[in-house]
Amino acid sequence: MNITYIHKYLTSISLLLLGATLTSCGDFLDEEDKDLVIPETVTQYEAMMHKEVFLDVSWFYKSDFMTDDITENPLATTSAKNTYKSLYTWKRDVERDGEGQVITSTNNMWQNLYNDILVANYVIENGHKATGTDDERNYLVAEAYFVRGRSYLDLVNIYAPVYDAATAENTPGVPLRLGTGVANDYTRASVAKVYEQIESDLKDAVRMFGMSTVKKSLWHPNADAALLLLSRVYLYKGEWQNVVDATQDLASRQLYDLTRRPNSPMIVETNAEVLHSYGSPATLYPGTDESLGVMEIPSVYQTNLTTCTYGASEDLLSQFALATNDCRKYTWVINPQGGTSMTVPAKWHGQFTQLGAYTYRIAEAYLNRAEALAALGKVGEAQTIMTKYLTSRIANFSAQRATYMPSASADQMEWRRFVVDQRRLEFCFENMRWFDLRRVNSWYPHTLTHTFTLASSASGSTNVTVQGTEKYTLMPTSPNYVFELPESETQINTTITPYGRREEIVKE
Repeated sequence: MNITYIHKYLTSISLLLLGATLTSCGDFLDEEDKDLVIPETVTQYEAMMHKEVFLDVSWFYKSDFMTDDITENPLATTSAKNTYKSLYTWKRDVERDGEGQVITSTNNMWQNLYNDILVANYVIENGHKATGTDDERNYLVAEAYFVRGRSYLDLVNIYAPVYDAATAENTPGVPLRLGTGVANDYTRASVAKVYEQIESDLKDAVRMFGMSTVKKSLWHPNADAALLLLSRVYLYKGEWQNVVDATQDLASRQLYDLTRRPNSPMIVETNAEVLHSYGSPATLYPGTDESLGVMEIPSVYQTNLTTCTYGASEDLLSQFALATNDCRKYTWVINPQGGTSMTVPAKWHGQFTQLGAYTYRIAEAYLNRAEALAALGKVGEAQTIMTKYLTSRIANFSAQRATYMPSASADQMEWRRFVVDQRRLEFCFENMRWFDLRRVNSWYPHTLTHTFTLASSASGSTNVTVQGTEKYTLMPTSPNYVFELPESETQINTTITPYGRREEIVKE
């Protein structure tokens, strides 16, 4: 949280207005007003907040590079892959590319998420004075509480150790900033305190959404989205009964039946399973407005073998192959050219979503609830809910159920592992896998291995010469599951403690 930057950013917030409240993807992008005025009305506050925290979202994809869901393209040159090599190989200093050059965009989540928190704090402090009805003001402030809870959940799961009830009170987390005032330095609040704040914010969001009769498009969060995110918080904390209670209603709702709509976008306005979608499509597709996002994202996932640098791992694809006609694979990933291309996330190619890049949807309530039920020893109930979920995802699932799912007599740990594996498939490339790996490694350990091929090509040639390979391994107990703070932050704030991420992990 660069103090100088915060002063500058606070000034820009007080002057920013971008458009009216919008109701669809097209409207959201097209009706922006570039005039700069001091926000006074609810509409102006919402336009400011949504530009900053619901449109300009282009960093979540970076966690993919550290998971078992991704692999390099061995036929791409080293130089082409170097931008994300530090993430892909779990280096201590992720702000250096494969050649040691500074590339701060690989560790800008700290700044981006605290910017979102600053916007949320500004709205929480001032939204009650905005011109509008009580309903409109309540909805506005509810959105701000949602954003602050969401942002702190991401921060504490990137820059602090995983939540452990036995040690959370004494484990340093991330700084808590709940206002727009500035200080000369910041210290870490405990992981327990950060989670307490997240829970409080999301409960406030649910409460204030409930005080409003305003209905908005899927580009806006709502009470259901806040309750779903709260259930995820309880899941991360291992508070199983709270997960069950939070998902009581959500996990009784209808799921989107992928088996009836193979090879078609899932995230659409008419899908009742979608609770909230965010992240400008301009951050997804090549050739769109570069001013709205970091446009290196699509070039990472080009499908042609001569241009693609990273793609879906064989390990992930093999998990989809465990069932016949798993429609999640047909919807989530794409390989349009067969053996001459990489399999890549479909959403980076105009498929999967007609809304935003990231979504909150009912399927998570099913999976959160099933894992919690299994952890409570209620494997029969977990089996029931997973059967309903998988019937909506795998064609003719009833004929495969006996071989695909654990039996009702399987123990609770087998069921928990099964649900975690299904979370991987449901939410691949959705900023979920890295956080799940962190939290389950104590009881479902994963050893991750990434191969990096060293290759070059002559000027003007598409032929690649391979010089060798490097193999990197991330152990379940590695401190590299925690990011160090950005260098720009540590140069200013000398009191905040580092975590001791290793310079080099296991390498062959």
